[in-house]
Amino acid sequence: MRRILAALFVLTMLVGCSSGATGPTAAKPVVRAVLFYSETCPHCHYVMDQVLPPLQKQYGDQLEIKMLAVSDQANYELWMKAMDAYRVPNDWRGVPMLFIGDQVLVGSAQIPERLPGLIEQYLKSGGVDYPEILR
Repeated sequence: MRRILAALFVLTMLVGCSSGATGPTAAKPVVRAVLFYSETCPHCHYVMDQVLPPLQKQYGDQLEIKMLAVSDQANYELWMKAMDAYRVPNDWRGVPMLFIGDQVLVGSAQIPERLPGLIEQYLKSGGVDYPEILR
């Protein structure tokens, strides 16, 4: 009887290991980004109201986007520091502006065009945290 129980135990372990069940579930990768916006900017509202919600729905808790209004003085100063750190050219400095990994996306055309691919890229590589200057 002990041999049968031992064989069943070994068989159960082998089946569990071959199915990928190896203990606690590994954490899913997360992509984190920061969006600077203005409350009065229609391009910002397009991104916030039309572009980001479907992405949030698609990726759920694997996508975190911190939204910072540049009308707040602390956010404005952080935005200025981030643009300097990322060497954003003067003619690119505007809102909406999204920082993700080592990339900067600007405007209501570039953000929807490039953000989905960057999310996929960063998820495949294990995720990405908020840019260090923006933590």
